[in-house]
Amino acid sequence: MIVIVIGSGAREHAICRLINKSEFSEKLTCIPGNYGISKIAKCINLDNSEDILAYCLQNKPDLVIIGPEKYLAEGMADELRNHNILVFGPGRQGAQLESSKDYMKNFCKKYDIATAYSETFTNLDESIKFVRSRPGKIVVKYDGLAAGKGVFVCENTIEAEEACKKIFIEKIFSDNNTIIIEDFIEGKELSYFVLIDDNSYQTFGSAQDYKRIGDSDTGPNTGGMGTISPAPILDTSLEKKIIDNIVLRSVEGIQKELIEFKGVLFLGIMVDEVTKEPKLLEYNTRFGDPEIQSISMRLTSDFLSLVHSVATNNLAYSDIKFNEFEKSICLILATQGYPENYPKNTIINNLDSFNGSEDFFIFHAATYQDEELVKTNGGRVLSIVASGDDYETCRKKVYEVANKIDWKEKYFRSDIGLLF
Repeated sequence: MIVIVIGSGAREHAICRLINKSEFSEKLTCIPGNYGISKIAKCINLDNSEDILAYCLQNKPDLVIIGPEKYLAEGMADELRNHNILVFGPGRQGAQLESSKDYMKNFCKKYDIATAYSETFTNLDESIKFVRSRPGKIVVKYDGLAAGKGVFVCENTIEAEEACKKIFIEKIFSDNNTIIIEDFIEGKELSYFVLIDDNSYQTFGSAQDYKRIGDSDTGPNTGGMGTISPAPILDTSLEKKIIDNIVLRSVEGIQKELIEFKGVLFLGIMVDEVTKEPKLLEYNTRFGDPEIQSISMRLTSDFLSLVHSVATNNLAYSDIKFNEFEKSICLILATQGYPENYPKNTIINNLDSFNGSEDFFIFHAATYQDEELVKTNGGRVLSIVASGDDYETCRKKVYEVANKIDWKEKYFRSDIGLLF
């Protein structure tokens, strides 16, 4: 198959690695890709949606896999399908489950999917009035896409008011703002993945994400500073609750709404500390980053065959298998200063001295080559992933490599894999 992967992050590097391993892969292109991806795929430096669409239409691939939520929300999958190109990824309507938290909340209410109580606001005064009526810990969410930085877990009313002001007054995300303010749920979080086509669904693994920048889950939210897979808290009983009360109802809603999906639904779930019941925090309509990096190391099925079956409505005939005895850990190396202000064009000196294998890989997210140098152009730059018989073995490997990487500006958490 001739395959095009759209995106430039570690998620797309993980996807490209899986495709490159497939016996069905004939030609692999990534748009725009990065330095790491260029080792296993042809990279085309385009990031404008119109240019990407034009390239796909001209080259007529057998399958397009859309990684970033931005392109899904813009309706790129719809445009490609209108030209009879197979796509893994939902259309614009399906992408709204992620791109609009207000849409997601209304969807949950309609299909009786357990989630935190919330209200939606479009102005500062009303949002602050609501915050002051509910003292204590509370969550403020920007309604649109924000690269994982649109959720503010506020310890008190003052922090919540500051979050509202950042969105409405400072306009840190956009000029047209809507926010969701929801009750804080105390508990443990996990990420759960489901592949969906028009006829069926299949589960696709789990992970635990470490979202905050600092050790012991302190500081602002990020796009994710590491993951472990499978999620340690996921047992048979909890998984049955997730499937019965969240997955099946989500799939039912998608089918009843006649939403063309054909992709992956990522469920961000909090297990309530008091009731022990799973509640849906958010949907994502693409593979999570850094979740897919750790999950991908445990997959034993042919990934390309699998995603092609989704795009062609043949998912029911696919057999998804993971190494059930294997664990994996992903550690993010970010540029110092992330998620706020950080330098770009910093130099990583010795990346090519670390060879990938079946149980170890370094995925690139924000790297490029400048003559003989590997340089950075983003916040989260590398994902170091190891798999093994237990989490401690994986921890030792990723931290050993993290400390050896010669990059003056690197930053990483020291507790990935410890906070179960």
